[in-house]
Amino acid sequence: MFVDFSQPGHLPHRDSGRDRPDELPGDAALLIWSMRRLVVAWPRCHAVQAALHRRFGSEALGVEHLLRCWLAGLASHARRPLLLAQPGSASILADEGAMLFVLRQANEPDVAGAALATLCGCEAARGLLPLAVALQRLSRLG
Repeated sequence: MFVDFSQPGHLPHRDSGRDRPDELPGDAALLIWSMRRLVVAWPRCHAVQAALHRRFGSEALGVEHLLRCWLAGLASHARRPLLLAQPGSASILADEGAMLFVLRQANEPDVAGAALATLCGCEAARGLLPLAVALQRLSRLG
């Protein structure tokens, strides 16, 4: 896939100054954990399904589908391996922070689009913005 787990260092989270998932507000920690788990257990992870169902109820399948589309879209547009930490990691990597930034800023298309293009290294990544908007609408990102 597009994720490189070989990098030993954990870089600071660029989004909010926090560098631990458990310090993130709203659904951000759940989304980070879910993305990490989905990448490891591609394409389905029963633990993610259960956690999303507890949080989102009847909308859980939609959120899971959006997350898988989001990850697949990032994978197809990224010009380099994007770095995600192991699912249980206490640190947030810079790419994860950039993904959260895009999701939080999705209602600002110029800002979020530019962040997507920078993250992926390609202008075509701006086409993923509708997925970010949908994820933002379904979740609380603090």
